[in-house]
Amino acid sequence: MITKNVKQGTAEWLEWRGQGITATDIPVCMGLSPYKTGYGLWMEKTGRANPPDLSGNPNVQRGNRLEDLARQACEERINDVLLPVCAEYSEWPVLRASLDGLCSWNRVFEFKAPSEKVYAELVEQGVNSPTYTLYAWQVKTQLVVADSERGQLYFYMEDGRDLEFDISLTEDDRSAILEAARELWECIETDTAPALDAERDLFIPSSGEGEFKWRTYASEWNDLQTQIKKLDTELKALKTAQKGMTRAMVDEMGDFKSADYAGVKITRFEKRGTIDNAALIEELGVDEATLEKFRKPSVEDVRVTFSKGTVINEDNIGNVSKREGGTGYF
Repeated sequence: MITKNVKQGTAEWLEWRGQGITATDIPVCMGLSPYKTGYGLWMEKTGRANPPDLSGNPNVQRGNRLEDLARQACEERINDVLLPVCAEYSEWPVLRASLDGLCSWNRVFEFKAPSEKVYAELVEQGVNSPTYTLYAWQVKTQLVVADSERGQLYFYMEDGRDLEFDISLTEDDRSAILEAARELWECIETDTAPALDAERDLFIPSSGEGEFKWRTYASEWNDLQTQIKKLDTELKALKTAQKGMTRAMVDEMGDFKSADYAGVKITRFEKRGTIDNAALIEELGVDEATLEKFRKPSVEDVRVTFSKGTVINEDNIGNVSKREGGTGYF
């Protein structure tokens, strides 16, 4: 293990992480992460895309807030000091890890502060939980970097509840980690895109005519959306004013149920209340599997919104498709 004099959470630390494959990257490289694909990670490592800003993420904020408490709880349990360490794998420094805690006998500790939902999943499913699988491979990678055989994956809740999982590293695990890391690193070194996933990666128009057409459509869409928002604001004000006139005429009608005078026809009527489906389902004890039998077929829909343009670094992409022939995804 090659220790590095880098403080976790600093700009220097972020730069150091970006210059290699980290333990956090390994589940992505292995296709286990629900948050990012290998192609997305490659885009970030090559400067084509910006890593998401997670500073406002409540899960990240909770983790930052509880990390020291989790460390203290573990230190009391093992009667030892746990030091945060940044390190590189001595046999291949490209592989690196930021350890939450390393004890005096070289055991690795990784702290997580899950949401209530995830914690309940971990309690119920244990090592079969997708969350466990995701983070277990992160810890296994830390074991490779630290040249250690055992680690601790520690889930800590704000009220003091916790779960511990012992993590061990086999030679097969080591081989799988290094193979996945080297495969992505070769893509980075050769500037060759990994496999794309049309279900998860973002589409990038091909260079030349493809990009020109997309920019033309996008510009027109944004102009139209600006006009629509302006008209929506005006329409909302008009509807509010009209609603006031309606209320005034209804008040004039007293007990009468209908009116038709001066070009305005009004009819007052009772509307039946809607059924509280959630309460009904609970009352009848209908389970999810039964409900699914009555679900109508899914239909594809489209949602289009303004973009801040902070994900893709278009200048770094260089207006060149990532694939021979034209179409790229991220």
